[in-house]
Amino acid sequence: MTARILDGQALGRQYREQIARRVETVRASGREVRLDAVLTGTSDTAARVYAQNQARTCEAMGIRYRLHEVGEAPGEEGYQEVAGRVLLLNTQPEVSAIMVHLPLAPGVDPYRVQRLIAPEKDVEGVNPANIGNVVYGRSSLAPCTGLAAVAMVEHALGASLRGKIAVVVGAGDVVGKPIAVLLMRREATVVSCNKWTPEIGSLTRRADILVAAAGVPGLIRADMVKAGAVVVDVGVSRVPGPDGRMRTVGDVEFDEVKEIAGWISPVPGGVGPMTVSMLLLNVVEAAERMPVRVG
Repeated sequence: MTARILDGQALGRQYREQIARRVETVRASGREVRLDAVLTGTSDTAARVYAQNQARTCEAMGIRYRLHEVGEAPGEEGYQEVAGRVLLLNTQPEVSAIMVHLPLAPGVDPYRVQRLIAPEKDVEGVNPANIGNVVYGRSSLAPCTGLAAVAMVEHALGASLRGKIAVVVGAGDVVGKPIAVLLMRREATVVSCNKWTPEIGSLTRRADILVAAAGVPGLIRADMVKAGAVVVDVGVSRVPGPDGRMRTVGDVEFDEVKEIAGWISPVPGGVGPMTVSMLLLNVVEAAERMPVRVG
């Protein structure tokens, strides 16, 4: 039986309807819902297009959006400019959410910048404090891709993941590791592995939930998947297609695995659109936590 598709566009729209209602409630209480994004002048075309799409999406949701373009100086000079803008936004009470578009200028370390974002405004969940709070199970703004992957699993299996065996392939700091921890917090039994794990198929074939986040095109084949499993593909790679043109693929051999899995997310059209919705969810949650301004 062919797997059911975890359609990120359709599921994301459901979340956005809920988010829009929450935005209205926050604004009615006298609080601002505003996302400020920082974009380096030399950012690639994809980042600029993403920022433009983000502005349109926020407007449709009732979220104010401000884009701050900073210079293209490399190295320490570039860092100081980006860092200064982030630190200024941290202090402004009308700003409820902050994110920094990547890539930054050459020689500017993203980690140094991300750790400066105030945790309560860090809607991408990239500040080490927020990632640490995910581990400790405290209230925090979790990384958006991790939230998206887990939301898709919950959509497939229902709210309770207790007792399910989950295998996460890939242990990146802002994707694989947070996904594993978020699944643990939902009482799944989680195995974390990576592309170097010996005999990885012996692990993935046991999984009720299989999350592929290794960044290796076609890593997960049909013989590595348990019949009826929920398969969420977080990988995104550009590879040449049969016609020589570049195409976007995930870590899962989709056409093979869909004949085995119970649910499967496509690439593109799966985790990507859901990640955008999770960013918006974090924006409204950040605004909800802000105190009401008097006067």
